Amino acid sequence: MSDSTYISPEVELQELLVKCGVHLGAKIKVKHMERFIYKLRADGVYLIDVKKILDRLNLAARMIAMNDLNKVVVVSTHIYGIKAVQKFCEVTGTIPIAGKIPAGIFTNRTLKYYLEPDLIVVSDPRYDIQAVTEASIARKPVIAMCSTDNVCSNIDLIIPMNNRGRTSLPFAFWYLARRVLIEKGLATPELLEKITIDQFTTQAVAEEEE
Repeated sequence: MSDSTYISPEVELQELLVKCGVHLGAKIKVKHMERFIYKLRADGVYLIDVKKILDRLNLAARMIAMNDLNKVVVVSTHIYGIKAVQKFCEVTGTIPIAGKIPAGIFTNRTLKYYLEPDLIVVSDPRYDIQAVTEASIARKPVIAMCSTDNVCSNIDLIIPMNNRGRTSLPFAFWYLARRVLIEKGLATPELLEKITIDQFTTQAVAEEEE
């Protein structure tokens, strides 16, 4: 293959990210998300800087990998995030809360399902507000995937991205899972090859695209 036709893995990754719509923000922006915005599209949708998305995903992976993975809780109540979170936790050994968030899970020690994690990851601080609020009360750090319209109070690390998309959430958790394994020194080429985006996508999405 000649140099003129060679596409680097980084460029391929960025192209896949764009194909999955991870860079698509909302038609609203809040002040603290301005730094992540690349430009305003003609139809009024804010586009998020692709490089900043990947930089923050990499930083989040390092932050997750610094902890015992069985003390990291990953949350999504969004329909497109539920399967993605379940698969992410299966791959990494973290704890999933996919769907409804039990009240008091981080704050009420008397509950049988009470958890005391070292780190909490949420797919959308709007949908997952209960987890964010309880994490703040329990003084636990939070990583959150945030679109351009998200208010990010009590968030310690923002991952700027489309956090409501049917393909963007599977991409983010697929990429993050692979990076966490790499950061932990648990990844092999064979293992990484077996971890595909399709495994993170809901059946409803697969049926919708047929």
